[in-house]
Amino acid sequence: MLALAGQGRSAELALPVTGNLLGSVVDGNGSPEMGASVQLFNKYERLIAKTLTGTDGRFAFASLPVDFYSIRVSLASFLPASRQKIAIKAGLDSILQIHLATLFSNVEVSYTLPDGAMTDDWKWVLRSSPATRPVTRYLPDNIGRSATAEVRPRIFSGTHAMLSLSGGDGGLVDTDSTQADFGTGFALSTNVLGKNQLQFGGTLGQNTSLGPAAMGVAAIYSRNDSGGLAETPEVTMTITQLGRMGAEVQGGQVMGESGSVPAIRAMSLSVYEVADPAEGVHLEYGMTGESVDYLQHTSRVSPFARITVEAGKDGRVIVAYSDGGRPDELLAHQQYQGASETGDPENDLVDTINALARLPQLSDRNGQLELQQTENYELGYSKTAGSRTYAVSAFYEDVSDGRINVAGNVSSLNSGDLLWDGVSTTSTYNIGSFQRDGYIATLNQRMSDSLNLALAYGRMGGFVGNSSGLSQSSGSQEKFLSEGNHNIAAANLQTCIHRSGTHIQASYGWVDSGAVVPRHIFTTQNTYVAPGLNIEVRQPLPSLFGLTGHLELTGDLRNLLAQGYLPFNTGDGHTLLIVQAPRSVRGGLNFIF
Repeated sequence: MLALAGQGRSAELALPVTGNLLGSVVDGNGSPEMGASVQLFNKYERLIAKTLTGTDGRFAFASLPVDFYSIRVSLASFLPASRQKIAIKAGLDSILQIHLATLFSNVEVSYTLPDGAMTDDWKWVLRSSPATRPVTRYLPDNIGRSATAEVRPRIFSGTHAMLSLSGGDGGLVDTDSTQADFGTGFALSTNVLGKNQLQFGGTLGQNTSLGPAAMGVAAIYSRNDSGGLAETPEVTMTITQLGRMGAEVQGGQVMGESGSVPAIRAMSLSVYEVADPAEGVHLEYGMTGESVDYLQHTSRVSPFARITVEAGKDGRVIVAYSDGGRPDELLAHQQYQGASETGDPENDLVDTINALARLPQLSDRNGQLELQQTENYELGYSKTAGSRTYAVSAFYEDVSDGRINVAGNVSSLNSGDLLWDGVSTTSTYNIGSFQRDGYIATLNQRMSDSLNLALAYGRMGGFVGNSSGLSQSSGSQEKFLSEGNHNIAAANLQTCIHRSGTHIQASYGWVDSGAVVPRHIFTTQNTYVAPGLNIEVRQPLPSLFGLTGHLELTGDLRNLLAQGYLPFNTGDGHTLLIVQAPRSVRGGLNFIF
């Protein structure tokens, strides 16, 4: 009996806890593609392994712990392909069939049980697969140059670049964006010596009204290390310069200042680091320093942190904290739960361009330049059940030098609290300090591999007009705005049309009538209630004239119905508008190679 019990325990211990990820890469005609770059990411979107396809187009990652992973495949002259939330199951082989094309690419997943029928080709692919843990080996001193060359990684690998031409409504102060009427941008991403990831980009825009030119440069460095308590931190540096800025009120209208006005210059440096102190616990933390010069100098330091605790089938709990500016680093590394599996690795380049377009949260307070300071505490919970993800988040924030967008007749407001850039259709008005809390619940339903639907509802702090209205003598928040909690709701639809490769994202956001709810940056789930109807389109185009890479048309339509505008009667027959989000229409052409 003891012998039988011992055998039973041995059998239990022998149960597999890992699985293999096998794949093949072919072109539109079914021919194997050699040398395709294959990157493997864990559920936190951290790169853990990479390899190249062999002569038969095959690749493999052996003995992966049971979990969810994502894969990204790229090869020159083809549109990159990616797949998210690939389940590695104990004792099973996850088989990927990856079809690359110049117009659209797709990835198919199937699962098989390993048996003796596996071909020798697959066995050799598994034996040569890259390890997911560091391996140290001894090399003799008399090793030949040819062998050394094989061991050393290439100086540059996995290089992608993008050029972007865009036009439409300018951004600047009213949308916290440096995008001008017409602009160009570029981004470059490459891997240096195998483990050093470097992204570099820039933007240059000019407004048709000969307003301020917008220029920005950014560099992002990260390193892929395995093992240890924490990885080498990711470092991001941005430098932005605009032309003149200023505000002068004449006859109830905002006018640009006369004479020579200094340019506004902003610089920021961010450090982002991760650690896994315990099983199922993932920690992200860092700090951003910002410095702004315009007539005066102001600066701020913004620490941030987020901890995710995985509870298996019971979901995950996320706690986040930030103090100062927007936690852009946490947003850039946000885990997209329940997303449709139509991701594009070139989004990294698009995100680099968008990061350059962000302006510091500027405003004037009694004629002094100020940066909005927000101390934010947030708690979130999410659970995935099949193709459905449930999430709820609650927050509390304490805001100093808060801002709202205003338009129309602003003569009743304190001119020392107004900031205008000379181009935007609205100005920012400093409403001082306020505190608010709120919550939001979301349901994310993955209808298919190419269709995703998300619904959201919540309540959070906002502003409505005071019953006393706005008089010529009033000029402070307390006299014409009242705080309170208001209902918000949103619906978001994401889809990809495989035949044409078209990516469409449409959303509609609703806020209580007569209320303005300042934007809250959620860092415990991917959601934001953008007012009105918003549509974003990305359309890949086939390569022309034998060019490597591909073209892509983009369209970005914001608040098409011009909703969320709160009118005030100034008492002299004019109207002041508080703008939730300005309406804007932009389009662009991207060349990705």
